[in-house]
Order: sequence, then C-alpha cells, then structure tokens
Amino acid sequence: MPEIVTQNGTEQASIPVLNGHASVPNLGPAFTNERMKELVAALEEPFDPTEIKWRVTNTTQIGSRNGPRFRGQMLAYADPRAYTDRLNGIFTPAGWTRDYTVQLVQNFERKERGSAERTITAKIVVTCKVTLHGFGAHTGLGEEWADNDNAGTAAEAQAFKRACSCFGLGRYLYDLEGQWVDLDEKKRPLETPRLPDWALPKSHSAEQRRAATRQNGGGPASPNGNGAGRNGRGGLYRDELLAQVASLSDAVGFSLARGVLKAVANVEDASKIRDMAKLTMAFERLQDLARGVERLRTAIAKCGAQRYSARCRELNLASDSLDDVPDRATLRRLVETLEAEAASKHAPDDAEGAGDLGALRGLLLREAARVSGATNRTLGDVIQEVAEGAFTLASLKSLGAVDTAKVQAALTKLRAMAVA
Repeated sequence: MPEIVTQNGTEQASIPVLNGHASVPNLGPAFTNERMKELVAALEEPFDPTEIKWRVTNTTQIGSRNGPRFRGQMLAYADPRAYTDRLNGIFTPAGWTRDYTVQLVQNFERKERGSAERTITAKIVVTCKVTLHGFGAHTGLGEEWADNDNAGTAAEAQAFKRACSCFGLGRYLYDLEGQWVDLDEKKRPLETPRLPDWALPKSHSAEQRRAATRQNGGGPASPNGNGAGRNGRGGLYRDELLAQVASLSDAVGFSLARGVLKAVANVEDASKIRDMAKLTMAFERLQDLARGVERLRTAIAKCGAQRYSARCRELNLASDSLDDVPDRATLRRLVETLEAEAASKHAPDDAEGAGDLGALRGLLLREAARVSGATNRTLGDVIQEVAEGAFTLASLKSLGAVDTAKVQAALTKLRAMAVA
C-alpha cells in the first residue's frame, strides 16, 4: 500500500519510487539559467511585513527607580501558510509537492527549565521533502517533545520551513538578530520590533516601507490611536484581534469568556479593551480555554452525554451547557475526569486479570477519577498523593514495564481510599 503523504495540505498517495528515485511527473523541460535566477530571486524575496510574527525567546529583569522591570528578546518568524502561498504563487499548486515522514523516538531524558526533576519522554521527529518540479528538491527536519499537545503540528511546520529555506525561501529570517523590547509585568511585549530595510520586499515603494516601519513598531503612532496598531504577538491588527476574541468567546461559552474578560480588563465586552497588551492576554487565555473545550468535547464523545451530564450535576453546575462552565478549574476537572473514564472504559474489572501495564494504567485512572469526584480534588493531586513521588499524571503514560509494581501499589492505595 503506498505511503500517505500531504501535498499542499491534501492527503494523497506518495509519488512512486523507481530504482530508489522518486518518479516526478513530466512537466516539460527544466528551466533555463535565466529563468532559474528569476525564480531564486522570487523565492529569496522577503515576506510582506504583515506576514511576519514575533515571539519572546529570552527574558531578563533589570532594576530602575520605579522597581524592577523586564526586557525580552524577540525573534521574527512566518507562518507556514506564508511559505505555501509563495510557492503557489511562483510555481502554481501543481508545480510543487511536499511529503512527510513521521517518527516517534522513545526514551529521551528531559529536564524542565527551572526544575530539578528529570523525566523520560519521547520526541516526534518529522522529515519534510519539498520538490519544485523542474527545479529541485530539498529536505528539512523538525522535532518536538511528544507530550506537547501540538507536537505533530510544530514538528511538521519546522521541517517544512527548513526545507524551504534550502531554496532561499524564508532564509533571511535566520539572519535577523533578536531584538530586545520592554515587557509588562506578565512578560508580554509592550511593542513590536522594527524590521530593517533589507528585510522588507524590494517591491515596496518608499511610502509602503514607511508604513511597514510604523506597523512593525517604529515611527509615530497609527491614526487609530492604538500605537503601532499591532499586538506584538502574531501581527494581528486590533480589529482582527477583536474578531478572533469574539470567535473564541463563542467557542468556549458565555461564562468562561466573561471570566477571562473580567480577570484581564474588568470588562464584559472585548471591544472596550483599549490596551493592546490586555487584549492580547485575553486572546491567549481564550485560546488556552478553547483547547480545553475541544478536549472536553472529545472526552464527551467517548464517554457519552449521560456521563457528562452526571459529572455536571456532581459539580452542582446549572446545566450541562458549556455556557454554565464557570471557570478554568471546573473545565479542567471535567476534562481530567472524563478522559480518565474514557481511558478505563474498556479496561478489565480487576488488576489481576489485566496482565499488562496498559490495563493497570486504565484501572488507576478510573479509581483516581472516582476518588477525585468524591473528595472534590483534581485528578493530578490524587495520583500524586498515592504515587508518593514515583510518577505523576503527566508522566504516567511514559512509564515502562519496570514501573508495573509502582502502578499496582498506587492502585491498591486508591481502592482503599475509595472504600474509606
């Protein structure tokens, strides 16, 4: 059966391999030297400034008369969609392909920043091959820790962009030095760095370059009274960011969305937030809640609506509607409890008949969910107590056969707690 790969976001069978070489469709003769130079120049052209996003990589604290303040180093990057749009514009969607190879590499020892503990985890490793028909092919490698909820997406994007950079597309972003800006008390940027002139498209007119400079944090404030008009966390203008906040608010439900807006800016209407840093904070918190809500929907689909409704009644919620989930803590309890029930739904009824570590994990999660609901504690806290430091909820899935006795001991304690 042919390997399934992705071409421009669409799944299809991979290109047949003949004698160790990919068989590329015959799209006519290769480009002339003059045309090759034109294509290289088009690939190397910097992205439009509106495509550039920024992220904080390093932070430092400095003293002042008014107390400590923070500075952060920001790096520029572009979304994979910008790379795809450029390739489609130059070669057309039929003129290039990309295919991926995904591997899960086990047994990496990881130490979290600021923590003395080490955990054993895995990595998602993605290799992306980008082929420009009649031009050439390059590969790139991307990797991410497997316990990241978006590990596959992050590794895929990294591999794709690295492959593209071999053609010159986006290569200039690696030459941009990190720029230091002031951060607020939550270590969010108060401004967006300015792109140097050489990192702007040559096609921009002088006026467009000045406008781009203002949009990227330099020059006078924009006419709408919002400074540079950008939020410093992805390049969205205020109106666009407000639209994103409104969409996320609908997705997470009335109570959760209102809780975020009240906590961030003491308002119930996002349009009343004038501070871009606060609006960005609301956007990020709503994104986090939206991921939790999506996990909840998935867990409900596995456990059934009746189990979800029962859990809502146990928590004394007004109804089982998302609009009545009051806060992040309640959402987390619902997600953890239902995910544990889903994991143990098909587990054997007793540990002795389980026969493997996977079944013991399921039993442990089921008992922990029962104790969690009875004692009004989080699932993570319950497991941490009975494991006595041997493992946590996060590391449970990475345990090996040698840890079977630890899981069995914790399960025994849980059953005693449930009986008590």
